[in-house]
Amino acid sequence: MGQEIPNLSANTREYVGANAFDNDRLERRQLAEKLTGYLERLNDGAVLAIDAPWGEGKTWFARNWEANLKKNEYKTIYIDSFEQDYVDEPFILLASELMEIFKENGTAYDNKKFKKTATQIAKSTLSIGAKVGINLATRVILGNVDLSEEIEKSIEEGGNSTADNVSKFIEDKFDNYKLEKETNVEFKKVLSDYSSKQEKPIVIFIDELDRCKPIFAVSLIERIKHYFDVPNVVFILLLNKEQLENAIKGVYGINTDASKYLDKFINFYFNLPKNNTSEYNEEIKMTNFIKLTMSKYKFESNKDSESFILWLNKWIPYFKLSLRDIEKCIALYAFAFPLTIESSHLVYFIVLKVKNPKLFNALINNDLNAHKEAKEIVDRFKIESESKNDSTFTNIVLPRYSEWHQAHISNFVGEIGENFRKYEINFSWGYDKKDYFKILANKIDIDIER
Repeated sequence: MGQEIPNLSANTREYVGANAFDNDRLERRQLAEKLTGYLERLNDGAVLAIDAPWGEGKTWFARNWEANLKKNEYKTIYIDSFEQDYVDEPFILLASELMEIFKENGTAYDNKKFKKTATQIAKSTLSIGAKVGINLATRVILGNVDLSEEIEKSIEEGGNSTADNVSKFIEDKFDNYKLEKETNVEFKKVLSDYSSKQEKPIVIFIDELDRCKPIFAVSLIERIKHYFDVPNVVFILLLNKEQLENAIKGVYGINTDASKYLDKFINFYFNLPKNNTSEYNEEIKMTNFIKLTMSKYKFESNKDSESFILWLNKWIPYFKLSLRDIEKCIALYAFAFPLTIESSHLVYFIVLKVKNPKLFNALINNDLNAHKEAKEIVDRFKIESESKNDSTFTNIVLPRYSEWHQAHISNFVGEIGENFRKYEINFSWGYDKKDYFKILANKIDIDIER
C-alpha cells in the first residue's frame, strides 16, 4: 500500500514549542544567549536591530528568544508591525502595549499617570495625521520643505476646508508648544521612573518593520527615539536593512542618505548569521530543518521522502534557497501527491517554480528563450559545482538538465536531440518529448490551458 497522502496546510510554522528553541535545527540558541548577556550589561536604553533578508528565520528566532527571556523573568512585548500598520499613529500602538505592562506590574498611580500623559501626547500626534496628513506635517516639522508651497498645494487640492485645517493645525502648534514640551518630558519621566525600578530591561520586539507602509515604519522609528528613549527599555527591531532604507527614501526622497538616517535611531546592528560551518555540517543542519518541516505534513520516512530530502538539500546552495523558500518547496512536494514518478525528478521543477516562477511558466509554454535562460543558469551552476568538487552535480545532474534545455532549443535535432531518450522518465514514454516539462510541471501546478 502506498504512502498516505499528507495533510496540506498553508502554515506549517510553530514558532515556539513546549520550550524556547525546541527544534533549534540551525543552532541559534547560542546567539540568543549571547544577546541576552549583552542586555544584562546595558545600563541605558537602546535600539538594536537584527538584520537578515526575508525568509531567513528572523521571526522564528525572535519569538523563541522572547520566550526564553520571559522564562527568565524579563518583561517583554512583541509587536508585528505589519499587522498593526493600519493604526494611524504608531505612538498609540507603542503606548498601548506598554500600558499593559503598567497594568500588570505598576502601581495604580503609575498606571494613571502613564495613561494621562500618553493620552495628551496621542492627541497631539494624532492632530498631525488627522488635520494635515502625516507625510506633509512630518516634512514641515523637520524643515524639509517650504511651508508656503505645501500649504498652497493643499489649498489647490482640497479647497478652503483644507486651508482651514492647515491654519488650525499651525495655530494649535504655536499655542500648545510649551504644554506639549512639558507633557513629553513628563511622559518620559513617568516611563523612566517605572523602568528604572525593574531589575531587568523591558524588551520590546518589533517585527516586520520593513514590510510596513513606509510612512508608518518611519514614524514608528521616530516615535521610539523621541518618546521611549529611556533607561532600561530596549527595542529589538527585526528587519531587512536594505528594504527599510528603500522605505525611508520613499518618504524623504530618493537622494536621502537612508543609512545615516537610521544611524540616528539605531544603536547597533546584529546580522542574523548564516551557518558559517563546514559544508558537511551545513548540509546536516538543512537536512534536519527539512525533516522537521516535512513532519508537519505527516510525511513518513521512506525511499521517496529520503530521495526528496537529499536532492532538495543539494539544490539549496545553487538556488540560494531561504528557509521560507524551503518551506514552499516542501509544500509543493506535498501538493504533488500521490506520486507517479520518483521524487528526485520533481525537485528541479519545484525549486525552479519557487525561485523563478516567471521562468517556470515560460518553460511550461515551451518558450525557447526561456530554455536558453534556464540553460545559462544550469551551466553557471556547473561551473560553481566544479569549484565545490561536487562530482555528482558536475558530471550527472547538471549536464542532464543542460542537455534537456538544449534539446528544446535545437528542436531535438542533432546528437543531443537524438540521444535525448536517455533522459526520459518512464511515466512520460508515449508523450511528445516537447511536452515533458509541462507533464512534470503539472505535478506541482494546476493543470490548466496555458
